[in-house]
Amino acid sequence: MGDTFVLVHGAWHGAWCWAAVIRQLQKLGDRAFAVDLPGHGASAISRAQATLTGYIDCVANYIAERGLNDVILAGHSLGGMTISGVVQKIPARIKRVVYVSAIVPRDGESAIHTLPDADAVARALEGLRSRPDPSSPVDEQMFRTAYIQDASRDLQDFVLSALVPEPVAPMLEPISMKGFYTCGVAQSFLVCEDDISRGPGHWHPNFSSRLANPTMRHVKCGHEIMFTAPVQCARALHELAQG
Repeated sequence: MGDTFVLVHGAWHGAWCWAAVIRQLQKLGDRAFAVDLPGHGASAISRAQATLTGYIDCVANYIAERGLNDVILAGHSLGGMTISGVVQKIPARIKRVVYVSAIVPRDGESAIHTLPDADAVARALEGLRSRPDPSSPVDEQMFRTAYIQDASRDLQDFVLSALVPEPVAPMLEPISMKGFYTCGVAQSFLVCEDDISRGPGHWHPNFSSRLANPTMRHVKCGHEIMFTAPVQCARALHELAQG
């Protein structure tokens, strides 16, 4: 019997982004689920109500309500913040946590404060809090050239058509990591070798080096691995699940 995966999306995305990876994992004999975080996809919670705590509770409840155990919990990009909280909340249900070119925060750090220009970005986002829809839309040109530069124009168009603004609050909310390294859950990092979305070394080794003895896999692709390399992504996740 294969492994059970729960896949967590990053900023602007939804559970839909994992569809091709889920199909490939199923071909490998695994079962896989993807979750819409609050303010995304089919979630009934508005972007104005979304919080990082809400993201964490959403995924933890999804796993618990379905009675899932020995879960391989994988998060992409901003999803690293969410899975870092989930693994501390329900460690007994998690077999391994996998950061897919994702944030590994330090204790008390917010997603925004992992960026080199954190203070300026934080000020800009704080200015959006008072809006009816306190969220940050994707920068189309930046997304095409730095996030999904290895995709065809048609694929870029498809992905961009489905992206939604990202709620501001979850990006500004700090997370406790006090229980992360003592919870006993194995850790892994999937490196996207051509990821230029935040500059050289931002995802690896910057974040991967924060994990304790992680297993690693490398895929030659940009940041949007689930679209540009779903077969390789699934294979890497499947292999990481073996320990």
